[in-house]
Amino acid sequence: MKPLPAPPKSAAAPMSPSLERLVRDPGYPALLAIGRNRRVPRHRVVIEAGAQPTCLYLLLNGLCAVRHTGSRDQDLLLAYLCPGDFFGEMGMLPGVPARSARIDAAADSTLLEIPYRAFLDLTQRYPGFWLELAGQLASRLRTTNRRLAEMPALHAAERVWRALSGLVADGGGKKNAKGVAIRITRQDLGKLAGCSRELAGMVVRDLEIAGRLQAQGQTLILLDQPVPEQALPSG
Repeated sequence: MKPLPAPPKSAAAPMSPSLERLVRDPGYPALLAIGRNRRVPRHRVVIEAGAQPTCLYLLLNGLCAVRHTGSRDQDLLLAYLCPGDFFGEMGMLPGVPARSARIDAAADSTLLEIPYRAFLDLTQRYPGFWLELAGQLASRLRTTNRRLAEMPALHAAERVWRALSGLVADGGGKKNAKGVAIRITRQDLGKLAGCSRELAGMVVRDLEIAGRLQAQGQTLILLDQPVPEQALPSG
């Protein structure tokens, strides 16, 4: 079996980069003032594909999943959204009459629901929000392109580890005494890494044996101080 990828230098995630940028923006209090807080429990649908778009969302805490139904009715996981991420922005563009994807709460989440008109008016005073929104769209496109390019070239263990460490880097986990905890099913992890649920589960077990993470059901804890690598079972 090929060796597992090396752990990142640090798995700590005090605040997502995008949320940190937004909080520093002088217009952030005004953004909070024009929106409505909405608490969404885990597994609840936030946006239905095909619905009429009326507002923009900002994820304040929690985790959301972007899903799309494929041509063969298969459930496709396109991305995870982390605190500080905007979504639902395509409805502001001309010629977009309906939502193109479904957004689910992958964890208990708090959203800011922002009417399009109010957001557009706010950007006249604080144009930095447009730059943040454009930067997030560009980052998601780069991530998608990289995943497509890496799938045939990287071993499954590397793809799974990159998917997990990417979620940590984006602020998709919760810090605890051991490291950063991420709640994700093996099926969704496999979809992010481009492999089967079974293979994702095998990689998780091998990462746990190697001391890179601890698995507690659907919660995976990426350790701040991984133990020295142990020999992995062959096969």
